[in-house]
Amino acid sequence: MTHPPTHPLNAVLFDMDGTLVDTEELWWQAVEQVAAGLGHVLGDADVTEVLGRAVEHTAAHLVSTTGTATRAEELAAVLHREFATRVRDRTVPRPGAIELLDELARHAVPIALVSASPREVVDIVLDVLGRDRFAVSFTADDTERTKPAPDPYLAAARALGADPASCVAVEDTPTGVASAEAAGCRVLAVPSLAPIAPGPGRLVLGSLEQVGITVLRDLVRREPSFLVPAFTTRAARVGEPFRATVAGLLRGAPVTYAKSAGPEWAEVRADGTVTGTPDAPGEAAVSVTATDDIGRTAVVTARVPVVAAGEPLVRRVRVMTWNLWRGGTMVDDRRDRQLRVLLDADADVVGLQETLTHSAKELAEALGWDYHQAGDNLGVISRYPIVSRHGLPATPFYGGLGATVRLDADREVTVWSAHLNYTPYGPYDALNDRLPVEALAEREESSGRLGEIRRILSDMAGDLAARDTTPVLLIGDFNVPSHLDWTAEAAPLHGGREVPWPVTLEAEAAGLRDSYRDAHPDPVRDPGTTWSPVNPAPEPQDRIDFVLYAGSGLEVLDSTTLVTGDPRPEPDVASNAWPSDHAAVVTTFALR
Repeated sequence: MTHPPTHPLNAVLFDMDGTLVDTEELWWQAVEQVAAGLGHVLGDADVTEVLGRAVEHTAAHLVSTTGTATRAEELAAVLHREFATRVRDRTVPRPGAIELLDELARHAVPIALVSASPREVVDIVLDVLGRDRFAVSFTADDTERTKPAPDPYLAAARALGADPASCVAVEDTPTGVASAEAAGCRVLAVPSLAPIAPGPGRLVLGSLEQVGITVLRDLVRREPSFLVPAFTTRAARVGEPFRATVAGLLRGAPVTYAKSAGPEWAEVRADGTVTGTPDAPGEAAVSVTATDDIGRTAVVTARVPVVAAGEPLVRRVRVMTWNLWRGGTMVDDRRDRQLRVLLDADADVVGLQETLTHSAKELAEALGWDYHQAGDNLGVISRYPIVSRHGLPATPFYGGLGATVRLDADREVTVWSAHLNYTPYGPYDALNDRLPVEALAEREESSGRLGEIRRILSDMAGDLAARDTTPVLLIGDFNVPSHLDWTAEAAPLHGGREVPWPVTLEAEAAGLRDSYRDAHPDPVRDPGTTWSPVNPAPEPQDRIDFVLYAGSGLEVLDSTTLVTGDPRPEPDVASNAWPSDHAAVVTTFALR
């Protein structure tokens, strides 16, 4: 077979409304208000005539639909005025937009803005996003025809001196997708209000937070590849239905999936779902081949641990805590790097901090896992089903949230993810300012950390009371050392100081044990440093991330800190394989 040549990524052409900024909803509201004044209620039939359309088109549609005597030109002016007012007052960049623009700038990829809105509205948004981010911008006023015609995208590619086939257009509406594809661009679709189906040369994702330079380059190159050659799924049991997915691990052009090797019971659907009912115990290796529209392939192997009928589904559980460092936005291709870490760690349940709102959801969906996410900072993701959630959507930035995970029909574990305030930081007070122990305890109180840990422990009171029925874990970034580390024996590691840090003492008093110190009792031999792989000495190096546990059903088998690669120190972190400023902690428990 002869393949067409691949192309480098010459430019990225962004739609504006609903893609880079939350204006699609504002446009709908503006049209909705004007339509209501004409006695018309917008519905599903109006979507394709409103979203992604020029104001003149929507005005003509309203005239035709309502039979109003108002001329289309007058109605367009009213729509424009209502929309411009909302844009000026309420424009907010969509999650991941600014980070993606910055990443493209770091890689010197030219960026164009291509919008069906008039110049006046686009100029307002350019002021919000920063005009210097865009080499050119094209509006409904700048080409003879606008979307869904290909004219605006052809004009943008021409202005940048780029072949449309080497450009990725980022769109959120079917109308915009039609325009970009008619121009010959590859398309990354991030739907806002109207759904968009995958198609040849088109990749559909849920958020710009899932997008990095590699995703865009792969889309142009059309070379499918999996993030890892193999990974382990949740456990399965003989005679019981099993389900997993590989689709979230593929990068490149849209593909179809098929089974290429594995036991007879396993089936692979075209969407990458692996299903079936195992018929024998042991590890089942299911190889899945992804094939793009020109015949290129990539293969991944899903390893399925299968237990015999009547045997416990899970005998060991791996629990991980990980601060994602501003959602991973400090490094390039953050989602891919985060996923590789999680797959390599082979964790079953992960408590996350600094999730930047959407990280837990997107990581879980890529892995085919369950998740609980609240506020802008905290999340829990799990290979096994989450059956109850503790913590409201408005959970404060610092604090905790919990999730109960069902490991088997009669076996559950409750995991709380916590993040405590970072300032004032105890090691600075102890080592730089040499404050006495009494003052250090007062500073922990004034920092808010003592109050935060007490509130979390109070919220956990019911779980802790039932810990011998359902084991409970408190994991996270406490932003303070442990009293188990700053001992008399370990004082030479800490400026000669011995400090009974009160936050971890509070957790211990509530019945929680430190899994890392259970596995490594000697803090001199095994300091377990988690802060910080990208902030080396003279920054104090300490253990401030913990996997604490309670309940007779858990036994610590091993605990380790985790950092992959050789991270470069700040500020040169963009290329680091390790996408965090904390080490993770992974503890393996036996389930009694």
